[in-house]
Amino acid sequence: MMIGNKLLLVPGTLCDDRLWLPMLSTPAGLQLQTAFKMQHATIWQAQNRSLMMDAIATSDAEHLVGFSLGGYLLLSHLLSLTPEKASQIKSLVLIATSAGALTAEEQKIRQQTLSWLQHHQYHGMSQKRLSEFVHPSRLNDLTVTEPILQMDKELGHSVLLNQLTQTSNRRSLLDGLYQIRCPVLIIGAAADQKVPLTALELMAKRLPDARLVVLPHCGHMLPLEQPEQLALLLSSFYQSCGVVVSEA
Repeated sequence: MMIGNKLLLVPGTLCDDRLWLPMLSTPAGLQLQTAFKMQHATIWQAQNRSLMMDAIATSDAEHLVGFSLGGYLLLSHLLSLTPEKASQIKSLVLIATSAGALTAEEQKIRQQTLSWLQHHQYHGMSQKRLSEFVHPSRLNDLTVTEPILQMDKELGHSVLLNQLTQTSNRRSLLDGLYQIRCPVLIIGAAADQKVPLTALELMAKRLPDARLVVLPHCGHMLPLEQPEQLALLLSSFYQSCGVVVSEA
């Protein structure tokens, strides 16, 4: 029976709600859907960063989950809230997310990518590029790679160009993390080539009430690579937050 809790899921760059389907389809994920009314922040439809933030701000969810860019946007949102509104947020989950600014090398790579996209048509992710996001042991697992390649193909050039343009100017949020008082679960991957363990540890140290879990044998696309484990971690976390998560 639905008990009134609302959970907002925010995907990352060139991802949509298909990112979460494998996790939500697991036994523990089905239990989460019984405990929560699921909402999706459609940041892939937003034409600029302000509209991305609006896709989050218009939700009335008390529990927030963000992956990669989605996690950064959630942190930005929480730090913009008044103390009264911030007190209404009951929990935050950050998956493969950094609160820091982009490094000089990351900025250089993004500018090169943007320059290329402005003069060429994007025809999809190469195998080499895919290997930067997925653990080597899962590169031949179609349950992992097919959703990535489908989202990449269908969202395509315009969404990638827009998201990179709108989110490359990314300031560090680390100094403001002390303001976030709700329980926070940080989930990372030991083999993530995009978000290093040091970035996760920095967030965990700055947040007043944070727990860090690092999954082995997993790359950046954690929700697709480890859907069962992610669902179990979320279920356990929400029960620690006082949400009743029981069998569907």
